[in-house]
Amino acid sequence: MIRRIIGLLLVAMICSDVVVSAENYAILISAGKATSDNQMINSEYWYDLFLIYEHLLLNEQYDSSKVYVFYGDGIDYNSSNNRYRKELHNWGQIADYDNSYYTLNSVISSLNSIITDEDNLLFYWVVGHGAKSQLYNVDSYYARLRDNPDNPSDPNIEYVTKLELVELINSITHYNKRKIFWMTCVSGAMGEGTINVNNNKTTLLTSSTSDELSYSDYYNNECHSNFDYALFSLSSEKYPNGNVCNVNQYCLSGAFMDSLLTMSELHSSIVSFIISNSIYIHHPCKYDIGGISNKTFIGESKRIKNVTIDANSSYWIDTLELSNVIFDDNIDINIYIDKQCKIIDNTYIPTGTTMSIK
Repeated sequence: MIRRIIGLLLVAMICSDVVVSAENYAILISAGKATSDNQMINSEYWYDLFLIYEHLLLNEQYDSSKVYVFYGDGIDYNSSNNRYRKELHNWGQIADYDNSYYTLNSVISSLNSIITDEDNLLFYWVVGHGAKSQLYNVDSYYARLRDNPDNPSDPNIEYVTKLELVELINSITHYNKRKIFWMTCVSGAMGEGTINVNNNKTTLLTSSTSDELSYSDYYNNECHSNFDYALFSLSSEKYPNGNVCNVNQYCLSGAFMDSLLTMSELHSSIVSFIISNSIYIHHPCKYDIGGISNKTFIGESKRIKNVTIDANSSYWIDTLELSNVIFDDNIDINIYIDKQCKIIDNTYIPTGTTMSIK
């Protein structure tokens, strides 16, 4: 009983408010425009965008006013599939801007005067086409914007070089930490070569290596990028149709001891998900020179509850809540809090265990 009380008092003393007003921003880019439902290399321009937007707002507590959506002509797709209609959640307009390079460059560059060093940035190239102009040169990567599924030779389609893409992303120079997802063929090129988005405050997950194609497929008669479908299902712990997705069965390293998916665990789970579902071969990649993927998450507000943590753990997050958590003997817990740490119910730290909160 005495050890339990000591643990409770210790956590209560070190879990205190931090006076920081960090905000979480997201940029979502769908590089084409859906023109019909349930059609391959078409519908996913809207379906996948809708799923990721939904996940950020409903599951990760992102504020819609800080989620910037670039899609088609800037007009939402009027899907005949009720699952992908904004009326499902009584939302207004989802798309904020068209997806031309001019608009992307103008809007994203302007955010540099809004986003601060204390804020967090999520950048997601949700779905699109990518390739290399030189077979073995990852810096020759390029992506397509304003893609037209009905007319692949449409003269309005834009081809954006890797240098332009990296400069576009890096035009926002102020952020606390940055998480990037990239879904195109040979998308691993964005993390390789002499031109890339890597730094010690960035983690990048790509849908394939720099030499592989990325694919879409039918899931319950709906078209989705394999990468986006896996990421949504694992992150939200349910498939788009509402059925439960059992995350643990897809984790290569076993069950998640704290029930939370770090960016690193999310990557390994997507890889395993693709293998387990016999999805046509491609290998999602992780680029993380600063090692932040082991302690960061898609969302910045998490709650750990009703678990025993029996191994060393690190978290770098805005807000962390602990509820009925037992930390095992002789382990090190490092928590980097940007906003707030809360104790909801009993949390126990035994003698010999070290918890550091910054």
